[in-house]
Amino acid sequence: MSAAGGKLKAASVSITVNVVMMAAKTLAAFATGSIALFAEVAHSFFDLMASILAYWGIKKAERPSDETHHFGHYKYENLSSLLQSLLITGTAFVVIYEAVLKLIYPSPVENSEIGISLMLISIPVSYFTSKYLNNAAKHAGGSQALEADSAHFNTDILASVSVLVGLILVKFGIPAGDPISAFIVGMIMLYISYEIGMRAYHVFMDMSPDRETIGKIEEIMKSEKRISRFHKLRARVSGSSIYVDVHIHVRQNMEVRSAHTIAHELKARIMRKVPAVKDVQIHIEPD
Repeated sequence: MSAAGGKLKAASVSITVNVVMMAAKTLAAFATGSIALFAEVAHSFFDLMASILAYWGIKKAERPSDETHHFGHYKYENLSSLLQSLLITGTAFVVIYEAVLKLIYPSPVENSEIGISLMLISIPVSYFTSKYLNNAAKHAGGSQALEADSAHFNTDILASVSVLVGLILVKFGIPAGDPISAFIVGMIMLYISYEIGMRAYHVFMDMSPDRETIGKIEEIMKSEKRISRFHKLRARVSGSSIYVDVHIHVRQNMEVRSAHTIAHELKARIMRKVPAVKDVQIHIEPD
């Protein structure tokens, strides 16, 4: 299966899991009247929207370059991540608002054991789905859309643990445990939306890849003995791809064909050893 096919399959799995979990949480929320579970329903709904956005972003990002997008459509993945973060932020504020209201005007929670049972199922489901999405992103050479989707399921784990604790407190006669757990869910959502949003923002601002990736490219450049030195090494992230620009120095009397061969082989080596690199522009300069 191609990298694009693998990413789309992972996004489809995410959508399916979110639909099932949202339906189960909705039934449990109405059965118990728990504000924390209603917060989880809202959380799952926007997780579903995020998964759909991830699928859309990956699908769009795989479109080839055209007359209006010479460098391809890779940033659709980053746009997807940014929209996901905005969705989570909006949901978080609604959840926090409802939690505060219930703290001020408490209402009873019934059949809390239903919610407890569901959370005990939800936690491992979210864990394994998050792990699957994260692995799929890595195998595809990196995917911000899938990484963001994986992060949503990580927040689900934290949120479900919080709701579980809140419902257990309710079971033992502490009704404030329900709105307090809902408030914690909202705060977790705010934190993760900030993390996802900042990663997408950095890409739109043409931020360089991490130091480890730059270090790998530098090592490849240094291992090339046919060049005397290199400089102006620059790289930027676009979607799940990296674009590299570098100047190399060769002997002043070297034939153009030989210099071109060195540049071509160097480019191929970088793209092979650092799979996320989509293209390398090498400028040849005489010593």
